[in-house]
Amino acid sequence: MLASADAAEGIGAMPAELELALICQRWGSLPEAGGILDQPVGLLKRMTAVLNIYNAVISEQQRGNMSLVEWSKSNPAAYKTIIHIERLRET
Repeated sequence: MLASADAAEGIGAMPAELELALICQRWGSLPEAGGILDQPVGLLKRMTAVLNIYNAVISEQQRGNMSLVEWSKSNPAAYKTIIHIERLRET
């Protein structure tokens, strides 16, 4: 999970599941043929998690002149993710 945050910050390689999630998002398709239930067990859950982390970090980086307090009020789920990532990095 931290690798997804690192990738959003331009540090290190992008995790394979994040890369796959971004490709699927871009093209509006799933990685395997068939519907949601035809995907490998746990893959969509992992892709969702890494994509949420990546998007939260990107959103925080792009807040521009908005204060962190203003941004956190506008993006409570992303802010919670950022705080969680920071705590993980401290350990």
